Amino acid sequence: MRHVENEKGSAAIYLLWIMTVIIVLILIIVNIARVYVVKQQASTAAQLGAFAATSEILFAAEEAIKDFDKAMMEELEADEEYESLWDEIDERKQDLVAHGYSDEKAYIKTLNEMLPGKLGNPILKEAFNAKFRMDAALSTKIYSTVQQVVRENEGNEEHLEILISEEKYRVEVKTDATFKTVTSGEYIDSFEKDIPQIGYGPELSFLQYILH
Repeated sequence: MRHVENEKGSAAIYLLWIMTVIIVLILIIVNIARVYVVKQQASTAAQLGAFAATSEILFAAEEAIKDFDKAMMEELEADEEYESLWDEIDERKQDLVAHGYSDEKAYIKTLNEMLPGKLGNPILKEAFNAKFRMDAALSTKIYSTVQQVVRENEGNEEHLEILISEEKYRVEVKTDATFKTVTSGEYIDSFEKDIPQIGYGPELSFLQYILH
């Protein structure tokens, strides 16, 4: 009888050990999966932030071009005709769209191809300088827009960094999201870690003729 009781006690201890191992393994698997989710969260926030910043730059370029067209129109004599630069750009963009490009990709390709040859015009150069170098409003708007995008995608806006790469002239957004361990504290210690990611916008090579 005593022998049977010992076997039952040993079986209970063994079962408890197995259950503990299973619980620890489940916690490890859950936390590994959570790391992946948080990493994707940070990556999405950074990537969408880079796209949002790029959109603000493209809109500012459009405004600069239209300001240039307005200035050129004001200098014309009554009998002179002027083909607006914006119309030229839009025509080229629509041609690319007809060949399968998306609106934004067509617009970027058009600016990258056309603006370097046009920025020798001092009036156009001045219009871009006014938007990109002398007006702090653009930087503020870019930061505010990216900050909102990062916040909406559960990134840490307080760790936000935005820059324009001088290698590829693209927007790079760095942010992170916070990983917190899923644990009761009994088997795995609780801790937090920020997981950083970088998002990249498309190349805006025309910027090298504006920012330098």
